[in-house]
Amino acid sequence: MSSNMPKIKDIPKFDRPREKFLEKGPDALTDSELLAILLGSGIKGTNVKVLSQKIIKKFGDNLLNVSVADLMKISGIGQAKALQISSALALTGRIFNKQNSLDNLILSAQDAINLVLDLKDKKQEHLICLYLNARNALIKKETISIGTLDKSIIHPREIFAPGLEMHAAGVILIHNHPSGDPKPSEQDKQVAKRIIEAGQLMGVNVIDFLIVAKNGVHSILGDLKNVELTNTEYVAEGSQASLFDLLVDANQLYFYNNSMAKNKKKSDNLRFIDLFAGIGGFHIAFHNAGAECVFVSEWDGPAQKTYRHNLYKISPEMFDSGNFIGDITKIKTKDIPDFDILTAGFPCQPFSQAGFKKGFSETRGTLFFDIVKIIKEKKPKAFFLENVRGLLSHDDGKTFKTIERVITKELGYSFFPQIVRASDFGLPQHRPRLFMVGFKDTSIDFKFPEPIKELKYTLSDIFNGKCDKEIGFTLRVGGRGSKITDRRNWDAYRVNGKIVQLGPKEGLKMQGFPDWYEFPPNFSSVQAMKQLGNSVAVPAIQAVAEEIVKTLKKYGNRK
Repeated sequence: MSSNMPKIKDIPKFDRPREKFLEKGPDALTDSELLAILLGSGIKGTNVKVLSQKIIKKFGDNLLNVSVADLMKISGIGQAKALQISSALALTGRIFNKQNSLDNLILSAQDAINLVLDLKDKKQEHLICLYLNARNALIKKETISIGTLDKSIIHPREIFAPGLEMHAAGVILIHNHPSGDPKPSEQDKQVAKRIIEAGQLMGVNVIDFLIVAKNGVHSILGDLKNVELTNTEYVAEGSQASLFDLLVDANQLYFYNNSMAKNKKKSDNLRFIDLFAGIGGFHIAFHNAGAECVFVSEWDGPAQKTYRHNLYKISPEMFDSGNFIGDITKIKTKDIPDFDILTAGFPCQPFSQAGFKKGFSETRGTLFFDIVKIIKEKKPKAFFLENVRGLLSHDDGKTFKTIERVITKELGYSFFPQIVRASDFGLPQHRPRLFMVGFKDTSIDFKFPEPIKELKYTLSDIFNGKCDKEIGFTLRVGGRGSKITDRRNWDAYRVNGKIVQLGPKEGLKMQGFPDWYEFPPNFSSVQAMKQLGNSVAVPAIQAVAEEIVKTLKKYGNRK
């Protein structure tokens, strides 16, 4: 072994396992880095990181069953270190077995309630799911939604997507009423019945649906026998005892598997294309609004991987048909499938501080004209463009005026611009962005949706601790962290009196991605944060998407 191998103290602090754990938590560390913390120190000629990598490489997923004798076969591992590792693994095994023992079986409503005893005292509405295996043993307890004083925002996909991933056989839903009254409203019953039907289609049994409150517990299931489903567009319009604020429509259940997609008539859907697609924020938003994605373009390789990893299950036919491409400049416009709505978060750096405000003089700025070329040839019914707020003032407003002139005079479309903040639609970051919407039918009078009054959750909810800010800084591109003293700080916060760095898990929530969304395995934190900084705030996009879809249907979406 080379004597020149750096010691752990010579490795930069940000890359040392202990410091990384304290700064970003265990999810930011590799298996070998976690083991390095456990080992504490290396051996002569081998630092602790290299030693832990050797152990992981040798035993891999079988590490939990490794004996002291097996560990001592590794050069430099003596009995003391072997006992240290083996004892920790034995303790882990015991905890795992205990979690899957008979003591963890959920055999009654009271067993379920015992797991959420604090829920009845919550001041906001929560929806918690208990995912069970075929023996009714708890696999995972997960908070799906945290709402306001009188409503929760949720959709069946947030309930069943985690269950499908962990191969759950059943789920128990538990919801609280801060009013203290556990009696379900008619809206509660409607939503519960639709979710149960969705579970039957998915093969995930809804075992029970409980409401907890200070004045008792109520199971909704017994109230559903005589409930007739209606086509009510919204439920929980603010009445206290109601459950959900979004449409739960049986027609939208095709999200969950391909067989349901085939049962839905494609002609019923508006079709959209997703240009400069990033990691799919527009796709999720328009899919939730009831539109069908038929074409995607994203040039960045890692972003493509994240996009496919998450969204293949939503739009398998689009991927399988070869309509998920890289560089938009390399495809002929005529080869793009027909569509109704063009969406594009076209590159913002040319108009921002990060790109030194070069605008159309910089190559990426000219990509706007690729959008123009597609609109000119395909003539969609509408478009939805997103960019940084700085586009409005770039080059004394000349760049924005050029965009407006091209769209209205050369293409003949209407043009509705507006600055929209992520915090306007419930997210705890400001993130002001310029939204631009237009229609081929210039007689359409489009109105942007009104901001909602309350945050869905605060930074304290995101960090699961008391944060000194309710609304955070805008996520920025780059992926590198900044100190809390940085005047442009974006990812360092004081939580429970300690400085905490924002990570991918918190970033996804700040951007409003659903709970089932994840980065592919082995993606670095820097890469994940870079992708999040380039992404969009999903709830803000979705609110506008729903308004566009509703407007097109109002004016006749097949003109």
